[in-house]
Amino acid sequence: MNEIETLLTNVDFRNPSWIMLIPAALMAIDVLTGVVHAWVTGHLKSYRMREGLGRKFGEIMILFIGEIFTAGLNFPSYILKAFSIYIMFMEVVSICENLKKLGVPIPKFIDKALESMNEIIQNGRDDMTEVKNDGDGKPEN
Repeated sequence: MNEIETLLTNVDFRNPSWIMLIPAALMAIDVLTGVVHAWVTGHLKSYRMREGLGRKFGEIMILFIGEIFTAGLNFPSYILKAFSIYIMFMEVVSICENLKKLGVPIPKFIDKALESMNEIIQNGRDDMTEVKNDGDGKPEN
């Protein structure tokens, strides 16, 4: 845990507002790419959009709660940074998935790296060295 804490402590967002703005911008891009994909495939459904927007709202609330705890209760800033980086990663994975569905070629090394990181997050692993790949693009346990 100390390595992760050190890494997150050393993340520098240049301006404190970027810790909120970058995830929000990525969320907007994700919504846009998702809507375009749904429109292109003829699957644009308002209930699915409401569900997705509800999740985005929840992610934004996590960031606001993190900001309240960091600024108001003097919690360590790496907690908010961890929330922000986690949300940024989720959004980048989702954006790439949407782009792939739209036919945009994603380089295999990026696709494999995103799959591996997504596997780590989905399985709750905190040690990236545990993920091994046998070349089929899917992490082994």
